[in-house]
Parts: sequence; structure tokens; C-alpha cells
Amino acid sequence: MGSLGKFASINEAKEFKKIYDEAKKWHCECAVVYFLASEQKKFAVVASKKIGKAVIRNRAKRLIKAAFLNIKNELKSGSFVIITKAGINEMKFGAIEKNLRWSFRKMDILK
Repeated sequence: MGSLGKFASINEAKEFKKIYDEAKKWHCECAVVYFLASEQKKFAVVASKKIGKAVIRNRAKRLIKAAFLNIKNELKSGSFVIITKAGINEMKFGAIEKNLRWSFRKMDILK
């Protein structure tokens, strides 16, 4: 489980497909957020090669994970997939967290 506490990882292709097909979706400056309500708490961050090389993609994923950790206790339970957008590495951490919180509010998934 690692540092995400009660959130399990999503790592099967069929889980990703189900979330992409059925979930609520919202775009913000730094990412695309998918949320599918369920009893289980699951989470994944995706960074495509459009973001940059491996080091840059990993940094983008770390930024999203850190921002998500700060907000996780305010969220309804379900599966989250967050896809990073190009330019995320130029954003300040506070702006990333604010964008995610705004997205969650718009999707009505804050408690």
C-alpha cells in the first residue's frame, strides 16, 4: 500500500478501461481526473511520453501523488485515475494542489 494509506494501486488494464469508460471526467490545467464511485479506494497516476523523458514523467507523477495525499482525507471513496498534462513540471506545487482540489469540487467528490 505504501504512502497512500488506504488507497490501493490500480494496475490491471481492465480496471483502467472500466474507469475510462464509466467514470466522471474533468480537465484542469495540470491533469485530467477520472473518478468512479465504489467502496474500494484506489488510485493511479499516468504520465505519457508526451510529458517528457522518464525523469520528468516520474517528477510529474510525484507532484500529483503529493498533492493527492494532501487532499485524500476530504474525498469520497472510489477509484481515481489522474493523467498528467504537459507543462505540469513548470507549475508550482500549490497551483497543482489547488487545481486538483478545484477539479474534485467540480466533480462533487469532496465530502
